[in-house]
Amino acid sequence: MNCYRHRDRVAVGVCAACGKALCGDECAHDGAHGLHCDASCARRLRRREARGDAPVSPVWSLLLVALGVALLVYGYRYSEWTMSVPNLLGMLFVWYGAVLLLQRMARRGADDAPPP
Repeated sequence: MNCYRHRDRVAVGVCAACGKALCGDECAHDGAHGLHCDASCARRLRRREARGDAPVSPVWSLLLVALGVALLVYGYRYSEWTMSVPNLLGMLFVWYGAVLLLQRMARRGADDAPPP
């Protein structure tokens, strides 16, 4: 794997914020929060560590929404009173999955925003 900026140099690591391959000469900067390629990625790493959480994978959010929709369809199709549990679980999963997706989009926007 070669550096993203210097194609003729071998990469020594990857940026912890954006995942770009970095050479050891000019591109890799070892900060307190890991390797980073520039100042914007260093800010992104500081903000991520200050929040104290790892980014949530969108796959889990979409899986929750899909499972919730499946439970809602199942509960609607078999609309007896005993099937209200799938309806409630379906609504809960759809709501929670949507909240996770919205939080991820908000964090991504905050990471890309210029510093104040």
